[in-house]
Order: sequence, then C-alpha cells, then structure tokens
Amino acid sequence: TSGRPIISKLVVPKGGEFAIVLADGTKIWLNADTRLKYPTFFTGDKREVELEGEAYFEVQHDDKMPFIVKTSKSAIRVYGTSFNVKAYLDDSFQKTTLEEGSIGLQVNDKEFKLVPNQQAVLNTANEVNVIKIKARQQSAWRHGRFLFDNENLEDIMAQLARWYDVSVEFQDESIRNLHFTGDIKRHANFSIILKALTSSVNVNYKLN
Repeated sequence: TSGRPIISKLVVPKGGEFAIVLADGTKIWLNADTRLKYPTFFTGDKREVELEGEAYFEVQHDDKMPFIVKTSKSAIRVYGTSFNVKAYLDDSFQKTTLEEGSIGLQVNDKEFKLVPNQQAVLNTANEVNVIKIKARQQSAWRHGRFLFDNENLEDIMAQLARWYDVSVEFQDESIRNLHFTGDIKRHANFSIILKALTSSVNVNYKLN
C-alpha cells in the first residue's frame, strides 16, 4: 500500500468464471467473457473500478470513500451493498440489479436511485427504465444456474455462447424474438439445453 497503486486488468474468458477480493475487502464474482480494471489499493476520495461484462458485487461500506463501478455507458455509485451488473458491449440492454443496500445509476448527468429488488434497464438510446424484479434471479449464474424470465431467444443464446464458448447463427430472423422462461443447470451439457429450448417450439438447430 505504499507508493502509487498499479491498475490491474482481470480477464475472464468465455467458459470461465472467477472471484476476487479487492484491497478494501470488496468481493466480486465475474461471469464468463468479462473484464475488470481495478487498482492494487485505493487512494483519494473514491474507490473506482471499470467493468465490461457481468459481475456480482459485495461492496465494503466506507462513508469517506464511495465505491464506483464504471461501464461503457454509465457509472454506478455504491453506498455499501450487494448488486449485479450486466454490461456486455454486444447486449441490447445494460442491467443493474440491486439485492441489498442502496446504489445510484448515473447516466447523462442524471442519477437513478434503486432500492432492493429493483432493476435499472439502460437501452442503446441511453434511456433508463426502473422495474421491480426478484434480484436473486439475476445473480443465479453465481450459483451454477441459468434462470430465464420471459427472455428472448437472442439474449438467451448470447448468454449460452459466452458460457459454452460457441458462436451462434440464426438462419431465421423471426425466432430471435421467441420468449422463454426456465431454470437450467449451468453445467449441463450444451446439447441438453438446446433440446430443452426447442422441445416446446417448432425450432430446429444444428451443431457443427
């Protein structure tokens, strides 16, 4: 903790997951295909990290040094709390979900305060919609599960592609917007998950 802090970059590849404890005691779980920039220790009047991808945070409370998570579109000001951030660059939406405590999502000089079991959904036009949600569902990946709550097939396949390290092509554009609700083990065989998704609808798939 002497001298100047070094900025480190942690890269979690597709198909991987990782957990880290920062110098202040903050715990972070990182999902597949995620990048985190963080200092070896914190100085000054704030604790700041940069995230691309998905991570679950348990932030150590400190009134004198607020914790800030920066993404490509927003800054999340944390007041000592547990929350999930999903901010992949190729996703249609950035989702910040509060489980415990208090956070403020800052976008274009506006701050959206969240209470537990609320989710701020940021779209490509930088518009924010705050909805009520079961927060623990959003971090189910941390406990080895995929939980889909009326999600479209395009977003579901994007999640599966990161975890199983595959690329996905849609031969029929209309099926991107098929919606599914389900609970699947994260470590199940990929073909089993595909069969579960396609068994209830008229969709075929081919694995190469």
